[in-house]
Order: sequence, then structure tokens, then C-alpha cells
Amino acid sequence: MADAPGVLPLDWDDPPHVGPYTLLGRLGDGPLGSVYLARRAEDPDDPDHPDDRYAAGGHPDADGPDKRDLVALKVVRADLARIPEFRRRFLREARAALRVARFCTAAVLDVDVAGPRPYLVTEYVNGPTLAAEVDDWGPLAAVELERLGTAAAAALTAIHAAGVVHADLRPSNILLSPSGARVIDFGIARALDAVTAPASLRADAAGYLSPERALGDEVTEAADVHAWGAVMVYAATGRGPFGEGSASAVLRRVVDEQPDLRGVPAGLALIVARAMSKIPAYRPTAEELLLLLDRVRAAGRTPPPAAGPTAQRMLPAPARDEPGGWPDAEPWDTGPRDVESWDTGAREARAREAGPWDTGPRDVESWDTGAREARAREAG
Repeated sequence: MADAPGVLPLDWDDPPHVGPYTLLGRLGDGPLGSVYLARRAEDPDDPDHPDDRYAAGGHPDADGPDKRDLVALKVVRADLARIPEFRRRFLREARAALRVARFCTAAVLDVDVAGPRPYLVTEYVNGPTLAAEVDDWGPLAAVELERLGTAAAAALTAIHAAGVVHADLRPSNILLSPSGARVIDFGIARALDAVTAPASLRADAAGYLSPERALGDEVTEAADVHAWGAVMVYAATGRGPFGEGSASAVLRRVVDEQPDLRGVPAGLALIVARAMSKIPAYRPTAEELLLLLDRVRAAGRTPPPAAGPTAQRMLPAPARDEPGGWPDAEPWDTGPRDVESWDTGAREARAREAGPWDTGPRDVESWDTGAREARAREAG
């Protein structure tokens, strides 16, 4: 199983088992610890497999991981495992994550904090991260952006409906599976916040924090919407909205400067600009993001594909009756614009004066978010 795409062999010091799970290979490492591809052990009555593993709120029945199913198992770092406050927060956030509906997310299946190394078990999603996809193939085409934005906003809607704040939405936490984009690792970052400061983050993660989180203020669902906007900038351009540099330098720009939206298709840029307002109350909710995206789609104003790196993976224009298809009407004529000179305050004032958006009918679940990956790989 370690020879599967994206799965590395176990290291010499990796355990063969964690709780009732057999480790098959390594999926990667993150701020919280190591992530493994695992399978439920064949003998659940083995004395080495604790019977109370579901005491934290997992699912011992059909909703739990079947012994034949592959799962992703995240094992917490040893230094974090020694901090009682982290264990308490980790358990609390994991319990909340168990309530999140399985729509555009990797479902949380199991959690255990009783052992020497706490672990979290989620549905295994076979696909690259958005970060790897853009790194390998370049920025996404317009139709791909539309579907990614919808899937990520739908995932945030489900996460927020369960009372959870993701707090760590970024390209490496979005997986692109054959069935569509899936958001992972929701809520768990807040356990890490209890024992670390934002300045200790890597620079590639700092650019996806909201201004309020960078300042250490209360984090709400609005912080995830801000991160959604940052992710869309990355997907559209191949770079973060606040440039490169040290984590502290990036965090300063997050707080003090406007995001760089150059290269973002005009229709999407208008939504991203609202999502990345410095004032949390001015940002739309995740559900409103879905409505805004659908309004652009329903109006036949999907922006044309970007030139450059995207061209190597250009997809054929979908049929007119396919969701996300190109309209006969001319593309949205936004006229000249200079994103760098946008006045955020004026933009927010105009948005408020514009009144409620015309949501119209929508059927988000009918979107085939996985088609782009299949067509992209066939084209390659």
C-alpha cells in the first residue's frame, strides 16, 4: 500500500499499530504531527486494541470506519501530547468535528486522547492537495475555480452549521479527489492555538490567517471566509494574497495591507474582495458565498480562463447544458480596474448600498466537482 500515489513507506521508528489501526504508510507531516494511511485491524477484540476507543464520542457502528476501509490517522506530536491543556482542547475540537456533515469534507470518524499519543481518524481521501495541484500544473482554469470555490464554501457551510470554526483553511488542507474537492483538518488548529502563537506558524500558513487571528483576537466563522478568499487567490494565481517572506512579515501584511488580487478573474475578484475585508462583520457568511457564486454563474458571467501556466492543462469548454458551461453571452465586461488602488472602505459601503443579492434557484449538490480532475488528467 505504501507504493500508492502520495503514500510513503513507514519510517523505521513508526509504530506498526496505533490503537486498533494498522499503519500502512505515511501521508505527510503537519504542525500537529504525522499523518498515516491506516486500516482498522482485522481483530477488534485484540487486547492491544482498547475497547473504549469510542468513549470520546466516535462512532462504533455503521458510521465508524469499517475494518476493511482505509482511513487517514493523524498522530499528535510527542511534545504537544505532554501538554494537558492541548489534550483538553484537542478532545473538545475533535468531538465538535464529529458533528460535521459529510459534504465536501473528509469526515471525522474516531478520536482517542487517553493514550500516550492522542490521535484523530478521518475518512481517507485519495487525491492531491490543492497546493500540490497548483504547484504541479499551475493556476486553475475558470471552470475549475468556480467548482473549487463552491465546494470549499459548501464545506465551510457544513462546518459552521455544526458550530465549528475551521481556523486553518489553506491549500494544503483541501484535497482534490475524483469526486470533488474536500476540506480536511477542520477545527483541530484551535487546539494548537492554545499552546502556540500565530507568529510561530510557517510563512506558507501565515498568509491564510485572518487579521483578527493574526492579532490574537477572537476567531469566528468570518475568519474562515477570509481564508476562503485567500485560497481562491492562490488557486487563481499560484501565489498567496500577501506575498512571501518570513511569517512575521506576512502577518504584518495580513493586518495592514490589502490582498494582492492581480490575476484573479474579475467576477471572482469582486467576491474575494468582500470575503477578505479587514472587518469581520463586512464579510459574507459561507452560505452567502454560495449564493454570490451562484449569482455570477446564473448570470452567465463566468470569467474567461487565464492565460499562461493554466494553458498547459486547459480543459475543453463544457457543453452548454453542463453545470459551469460557457454562456453564449459576452463575458462580464468589468471595464478597466486597478485592484491595488481599490478603496476597501468604499467597496464595503457600495456593497451595503447594493442591497440583498438576488439568490435565485440553485442546486449546489448537483454540481460535478470531480469532473475537472478527471478531464485534467486525461488531457495530460
